[in-house]
Amino acid sequence: MSVTPRNPADTGFCKFLVHGPGGSGKTHFLGSAQEDPRTFPMAFLNWDSGESTLAGLDIDVFDIRDAKDFDEVYKVLKAPNTPYKSAGVDSITETQINSLLQILGSDTINRADPDQLAQQDWGIVLIRMRRIVRQFMKMLPMHVFMTALTKDDVVPRIGSVRAPAMQGQFANELPGIPDVVAYMALESVEADVLHPSGEQRVLLLHSNPKFSVKARTPWGQQIPAEIVDPTITKLLDILGY
Repeated sequence: MSVTPRNPADTGFCKFLVHGPGGSGKTHFLGSAQEDPRTFPMAFLNWDSGESTLAGLDIDVFDIRDAKDFDEVYKVLKAPNTPYKSAGVDSITETQINSLLQILGSDTINRADPDQLAQQDWGIVLIRMRRIVRQFMKMLPMHVFMTALTKDDVVPRIGSVRAPAMQGQFANELPGIPDVVAYMALESVEADVLHPSGEQRVLLLHSNPKFSVKARTPWGQQIPAEIVDPTITKLLDILGY
């Protein structure tokens, strides 16, 4: 038998998605992985051109512009001798937008409107996004952290819900793939040394129906509903990694 059974707790890697509005601190949060021995060093896949937030941090940034770049970096991460202990993708929203623009820029379809996607285009994008997210979340033997922008969805009996900003069918599929889906919120506090701007970041993990969030771990322990001033270290400690 070539396939051997394992215990769910043997997974040992956090597969995580955080969504939130622009400027809420998602990229900075991912960069904190460079400061924890469980996730250092991180390979940072930059789709969003937001790496300026990481200025001063010694981290390897890979600029991704098309599917070929993605495949090359994925091979580096998948290699048995890879130096990286974690990967960060910033952002999966921008990844999908880039894929859509690349398809629009191709000449495989005669378009009456060069800015109008055809039905078969959406099928291509769906397959690409499934492949990218599942390769990272399911196949890489390391901690994986992704960011996404957020949008308002309407959910029956709940109303408006903040969810990862994706288009098409993949918008419904994405939240089901990672082990943890969190929302990065900003709340007003009294200005002090830690919060000179008068705002603090709060990472919502579960038990908030107005936000698309969930948190499950291989160990099934109870975890708090939110993390104040979150870092990757705090997240991994709370989840039990």
